[in-house]
Amino acid sequence: MRATEWLADERYRKTAVGKAMRFVTVAGVLLAIVGTGAWLSLLPAPVDQPIAFNHRVHVEDLGADCTDCHLYASTGIRATIPNVETCAVCHSEPLGDSPAELELARYVEAGQTISWAKVYWVPQDVLFSHRLHTSVAEIECETCHGAVGKRDEPLVRSLRPLSMDSCIECHQEREVPNDCIACHR
Repeated sequence: MRATEWLADERYRKTAVGKAMRFVTVAGVLLAIVGTGAWLSLLPAPVDQPIAFNHRVHVEDLGADCTDCHLYASTGIRATIPNVETCAVCHSEPLGDSPAELELARYVEAGQTISWAKVYWVPQDVLFSHRLHTSVAEIECETCHGAVGKRDEPLVRSLRPLSMDSCIECHQEREVPNDCIACHR
């Protein structure tokens, strides 16, 4: 009798080994489902963005740099989320007819604040300087933020988790200080 026939044999399924195999299979599937649910619960909840901003068009098609819109990413401690004045530099009038751009033109015309939702957070007790990382260490934005410039949809959650472990790992790879007081106030 071949193994497949033996496994399908009703007499085998009634044995202790058969019952144990069935239990292990069911337990494994349930564990995978619970584990996946637990992992997904650790992801930040997606946020709503006011405009369907297309990073890919700006970065890949038009050649914009992250710092064209995220001011101070290379010169300051904190990068900024673009304000309506930054958008108005190029979008004082609609350049196309996409619904997102027409919506942006309404914000620009009204001088209304665009309520972009932050998706990347650094804890308050961490002293993080964009300038030290981008200009001094010459780390590309994508290293920490992921391939944002390739996204057609607005960013609704971080593409890469920012954690102490990921920062420590990067510091070790680059052989820079990893002392607690280097980053924590």
